[in-house]
Amino acid sequence: MIAPDDFPVIPLRRPAPVSLSAWKAAPPDWLTSEARAIWERLAPHTELTPANIFEFAAYCEALAEFQEATVILAETGLLVIDAASGAPVPNPMSAVRDRADRKIAAWAARFRS
Repeated sequence: MIAPDDFPVIPLRRPAPVSLSAWKAAPPDWLTSEARAIWERLAPHTELTPANIFEFAAYCEALAEFQEATVILAETGLLVIDAASGAPVPNPMSAVRDRADRKIAAWAARFRS
């Protein structure tokens, strides 16, 4: 007679990924202070796993970069005076903010709920 223990059990569902959120995943040491503050605000609402923790850190850095560029633009304006020609030119910080915006869009689909 064959005992029930002789047959392997094959789960019907894939196990859920190991979540670090339950253990409050610590942000990587290399995050800027601004990105770390964003991490602290968003991480409790995000399902972090060992596989996506550095991607989430990159997302937080992009959000911090966008935030900083927006503050600088508010202080300096959309146009600045070119030192060489004296003519108004688009503020280079706009390009920085635009790049950060594209990074955010690329990461957002993974981390927004």
